[in-house]
Amino acid sequence: MDQRKISTLAFVFIVAVGSLFGQTERRSHFIGLSPSITVEPYYDLGELDINILPVVYQVSISRRVDFRATSIFNYGIRNGADKISHFGLETAIPIFLKQKESKTDLSRGFFLAPIISITRNSSASHSNIGAWLEPGYNLLFDNRFALSFGLQLGGTYFIYDNSNNTWGSHFGVKIVFGKWI
Repeated sequence: MDQRKISTLAFVFIVAVGSLFGQTERRSHFIGLSPSITVEPYYDLGELDINILPVVYQVSISRRVDFRATSIFNYGIRNGADKISHFGLETAIPIFLKQKESKTDLSRGFFLAPIISITRNSSASHSNIGAWLEPGYNLLFDNRFALSFGLQLGGTYFIYDNSNNTWGSHFGVKIVFGKWI
């Protein structure tokens, strides 16, 4: 799949999800951060990526379901030259086990989130499409501050510019903190 098809799929997905928010009911929006460090099996010893723009946006779309988007803008620490290595977007649909009284209530408790991630790794000349599940728990404090913990399990399809495409497993720990406004 070429870069144009990936961009088109991402646009269609964002427009479809955006149409869910066209309702007039007042709802809260979550703005937060999800700091992350990535170490891939093919990196040399001591190499890693740090997400330098880990912005998270989340909003309820029903009494049990939210939409969450996380930006990915990784700075690659390499044995050669450090540089921006990876950029894209991760989208999740947290489905909470306990239904809220109202869609405007803040999300809390246990959830399971299917996730799609679309990214480009410019330093390794490939695009990625990730699909995984994230079981997790969202803590909510009195001052509308929230802290979420999750484990991500699934796979990533690596689409190389000049090589054979491959699948790889995905495991990650997701921590999100921020505030409902």
